Amino acid sequence: MCGRFILRTPVVDLLDRFQLTLPDFDVEPRYNIAPSQHILTAVGDGSQRRPVLMRWGLIPSWSKDMSLAARMINARQETLTERPSFRNLVNRRRCLILADGFYEWKNVDGGKAPMYITLADGAAFAMAGLWDTWKNPATEEIVTSCTIVTQPACPALAEIHDRMPLILSRDDEEVWVSLAPLSAGDLAAIAGRAPQEFSYYPVSKLVNSPRYDGPECILRQPD
Repeated sequence: MCGRFILRTPVVDLLDRFQLTLPDFDVEPRYNIAPSQHILTAVGDGSQRRPVLMRWGLIPSWSKDMSLAARMINARQETLTERPSFRNLVNRRRCLILADGFYEWKNVDGGKAPMYITLADGAAFAMAGLWDTWKNPATEEIVTSCTIVTQPACPALAEIHDRMPLILSRDDEEVWVSLAPLSAGDLAAIAGRAPQEFSYYPVSKLVNSPRYDGPECILRQPD
């Protein structure tokens, strides 16, 4: 799964790297992004990629309330075209979820240790996401929310966790935001082209709490 991630790359670099239009909101460095918080995503409209802030934790348009969101922070790549909550979004509402790294918890003697994971070169990347809009029946507020697609962990990360976010190759970033129809086989092929080389190290248990969101979250701890 993916339950925490970071995004600290300066916004000017993100605009260039992901070919985004200028946002009309501030983008601050984040070191411990957690579910229910707003995260930076990118959606395509056929001619450009637009940055959008979305609530992390999908609320399907047909939901009666927001209670499903906590259980829908992730969506398994293998069943996207089968589950009702996701299959209607696969070819209508795909987005890029921007990140520099993510956390997973490794089983160790005495409990679980958080590990900070990045691409081998430390570069920013895009995770595959699905999104939807929901209208609060009580307030009529429109909430735009998303979920991170996950896949089985690659060999480099399998000792930490059995799942990982589906990180798109650069070519597949364009495929994902283009909204060209994707079959279950296409989705499996995209997952197969995901990066396989990563770096990771242990970090402080501060990341266990979303109250902490500063550079201290990614300081290396003794192995």
